[in-house]
Amino acid sequence: MGGRIKVCVVDDHPEAAEVLCEGLRYHDYESFPCLSGQAALDLCATEPIDLILLDVVMPEMDGFEVCKRLKESPQTQHIAVIFVTGKDAPDDVSRGLNLGAVDYITKPYNLPIVMVRVESALQKINQEQPLETRHESVMDSAYTDDVTGLRNRRYLMERLQEEVEKAHRYDYPVSCVIFDVDDIQAINEDTGTAETDDLLLEIAMAFRSFSRGYDVLARYDGSMFAVVLPHTLLDDAIGYGTKIMDEIDATTFSDPNYPTRASMSVGVVTCQNGSAKNAELIFGEAMRSLLKAKSLPEKRIVGQDLKAPKAAE
Repeated sequence: MGGRIKVCVVDDHPEAAEVLCEGLRYHDYESFPCLSGQAALDLCATEPIDLILLDVVMPEMDGFEVCKRLKESPQTQHIAVIFVTGKDAPDDVSRGLNLGAVDYITKPYNLPIVMVRVESALQKINQEQPLETRHESVMDSAYTDDVTGLRNRRYLMERLQEEVEKAHRYDYPVSCVIFDVDDIQAINEDTGTAETDDLLLEIAMAFRSFSRGYDVLARYDGSMFAVVLPHTLLDDAIGYGTKIMDEIDATTFSDPNYPTRASMSVGVVTCQNGSAKNAELIFGEAMRSLLKAKSLPEKRIVGQDLKAPKAAE
């Protein structure tokens, strides 16, 4: 799929269509709202649509009929279909998948979860392409955390090593920030907490909101996240960590039926001028800072600047 991925959102309620379109645009997809099944079919006949988010209950032509017509036409049968609907009976889900949909999401939905399901559907399409055309997608999958969509531990350590070596070679600072979720609390004790995976996904969304395009964002393990910040001095890295921590502390996460709050501790380390030449050293020092931060009663963030040894006179 060359260029930006084009996604059609089909829902006869304009507000619902716009919510999904805005979420897609935020993730750099090109989105097209359609308020009827026929409008969606007309759009697909004129635009190279890659994926459709399709409601079922619509006047004149329901979503099942739209999907059927798309899959019957050689021009549009390649378009991936994800149903997003309030019809959640098992027979409805089976019918949608039997018509050729790649996924079926029931309302009320969690918008970040929808974005992950969209990405998963598109990755599945790439993986079904011939091997010679999907090498990059396969490699990308091997470096991606399935729950959050962030990079995984393997990618983190490889990129941290690259950035440490470049920082040493070109004399610029690089920082590593480790975050760990300390506490997950249900706001309503009767309903309990949100699903852990949903919570981690929304925390990952917070990281994306406050990070630069070239920062390396990863889920390291369990509830632990790590970020590599190239060209970032210690004070700025601590400021970044504080901003993320405050955002998590102040936010109510996940399904409104299970409102949940979380809190974090943060460890930061910065190196420059050859003060660290391998990823294991800088990550280990960041972990040491994290453990110190966990002992603090508040503002649980600790940073250290690795100083390069002075040259002999």
